Amino acid sequence: MAPLVPKASLLPGMVPDEQHLHLWQQSIAPMLDSKPVDPLAAQAHLPVMHQYHLGRYLFIDCEFTGQHFRRDTAMMARHDDADHLTLQLFVKGGNKVQNGTSCFQQKPGNVYGVNLGYEVQAQSEDSEVLVLVLPRQLLLDEVPILADLRGAAFAPESVCGELFRDHMLSLRRLLPQAGMNNIPALTDSLLGLLDALMAKGDSNASVAQGAMFSSVCHFIDQHLDDADLGVEAICARFRCSRATLYRLFKPQGGVREHIQRRRLMACFKAITSAKHLHRRIFDIALDYGFISPSHFSNLFRHHFGMTPSEARDVGRDRRGPMPDLSMPSGCSAAEDAERMWHWSKSLTTSAALRTSE
Repeated sequence: MAPLVPKASLLPGMVPDEQHLHLWQQSIAPMLDSKPVDPLAAQAHLPVMHQYHLGRYLFIDCEFTGQHFRRDTAMMARHDDADHLTLQLFVKGGNKVQNGTSCFQQKPGNVYGVNLGYEVQAQSEDSEVLVLVLPRQLLLDEVPILADLRGAAFAPESVCGELFRDHMLSLRRLLPQAGMNNIPALTDSLLGLLDALMAKGDSNASVAQGAMFSSVCHFIDQHLDDADLGVEAICARFRCSRATLYRLFKPQGGVREHIQRRRLMACFKAITSAKHLHRRIFDIALDYGFISPSHFSNLFRHHFGMTPSEARDVGRDRRGPMPDLSMPSGCSAAEDAERMWHWSKSLTTSAALRTSE
């Protein structure tokens, strides 16, 4: 018989009550700092948590009284290997969240993304929550449209949202008996469902569309020096149609125009930086796909109101920095809390190993 999916748990009675809440806080510490809204209520109704490790991601089933959750810049620096996306389904209760610049109210029944690549300030009610913890590299490899999600993953009361909610509820029901030999099928079904629902589902889910736009913009900025960067490459990377991509970038004047603007900005930053002052201006332009000196100069002047040479002079004369332009459980509760802490920190490594296989 195959061993069961690795599980770690924190249940009332495993340790003295005064230690239980501390261990729960410790178990989620790489992702979020947590403090009870009402310490007396938290001691009277101790948190319950089961965490399952499925190789490339985690599934968490938990209950807790009202909490203040926080992830600030200092915490992000200490735990930059835990910048995961969490997909959260509140079965009961709710949560008021500020995630970066996005503010939203989590309500029972819909799935929301809380993105640990951004600061988090949140206050929950007494809640019962299911959470998928998806490392950033897994998202970029498999479902890049989700990489910048903050807020509702699906339109309210949509069929796609109902399907994914039911999938998370099924995971809660099945995982306690699932064997490790089931992990590949569980992983493929999760990623396949997410890919299908996000790419072909609720076009009116504005938060998801906004997340896709941000993810595409990030991809463009990371590949400005790639000669193959264009509509075809982006559609292939994000598994979307040309029509979807054109619709996303219509307010920006078009995707090709956006790429050209970002390449011009990259050229401006390189031309005016001390690191590149020794290089010929047009050699820098060639790095970003401009093949005609006169065409590049005209585009640059039109965009910035100065020639490339004048921009370089500004860089030489400038004083100060240039502003940015752009395991089975059950041994003990303490060991399970430590195991949960370690799992959330090691997901990035797991995804990287899978990518290199």
